[in-house]
Amino acid sequence: MTIHRLAYVSRPSPEIDPEAVRAIAEAARERNRDLEVTGLLVHEFGRFIQLLEGPIASLEELMVDIIRDPRHSDIRIFLQQSGAERTMERWLLLSDFDRSATTPGELEVREEIVRAALASLAELDYERRQAAMKE
Repeated sequence: MTIHRLAYVSRPSPEIDPEAVRAIAEAARERNRDLEVTGLLVHEFGRFIQLLEGPIASLEELMVDIIRDPRHSDIRIFLQQSGAERTMERWLLLSDFDRSATTPGELEVREEIVRAALASLAELDYERRQAAMKE
């Protein structure tokens, strides 16, 4: 079975607090399990960074809802790929507010995803500066 991966970075709304992040995590754990989606949601540095893995139809369904969710904005997809195996065995949250128990492998994936998101943001910043210089 082919596993599809998608990762994005977004900016949380100013109203996001620990309780809101916990509510997101609880709802996502249940829904992602039902959709056979694994991955990782990182809430750090005033950003959401999420990796989702699963059937393409499930990822498309989730992304429609994620894009409509007013709890964040400035969504930038920075990874779309497929593979034979999942990177994550479950879906989990790592937050400035609350850290779940994680395995060394999960922490390694977190580091890779955060690095990729920051590189994507740096690229976006460069593109915006280049566009501003042309004006």
